[in-house]
Amino acid sequence: MNLRFEEESKKERRIQILREIIWFFIAAVIVIVAAWLIVRFAMKKVSMIGSSMEPTLFNGEDVIVNKTSYILLSPRRGSVIAFYPEQDEEQTEEINDSSILIRRIVGLPGETIQIRDGKIYVDGKILEEDYHFEEIIAAGRANDEIRLENDEYFVLSDKRMDQDDSRNTTFTRVRKNNIIGKVILTLNPFSMVGGPNATGAAAGGT
Repeated sequence: MNLRFEEESKKERRIQILREIIWFFIAAVIVIVAAWLIVRFAMKKVSMIGSSMEPTLFNGEDVIVNKTSYILLSPRRGSVIAFYPEQDEEQTEEINDSSILIRRIVGLPGETIQIRDGKIYVDGKILEEDYHFEEIIAAGRANDEIRLENDEYFVLSDKRMDQDDSRNTTFTRVRKNNIIGKVILTLNPFSMVGGPNATGAAAGGT
């Protein structure tokens, strides 16, 4: 009688252990699939091309872009964004990852932007930025007031001597539907993307 009870108990324990193993593997698979989905659809690795974002980002530096940042919210001033250049209707070449640009948002849709005496004016008022950037020498087309369209953003390089940004008449227009997402992390070294501080070094931020 006791022997049969012990056998039944052992059988129940084996079944319980088997169930726990099965649930462990199911949970592991769910975690792996969820992580893959996040990496595949929510995040994107992009390489910085050129020196225009120094000293925040350097040429060839790998960054992580959050592609979900602007699904519900609009891009904010001061954010570093990754975006595709706008194509004309006549252009037929395919846009790929090597075309991705990274710059910092200064002007928002509907605003008026102007650069005078090295200072940025938004709707006629001097813009106080969160980080310390080198003085702007050349205003480019922003020497005159620029009225942004309802889906257009004005972006600048962190290396303000470099005019490869919205000051340049040949630079792409940055529209909402061309923005991939917000640049949030650098991979080597692993850190948050902020901006240059008063000493010119990279500083963390949002």
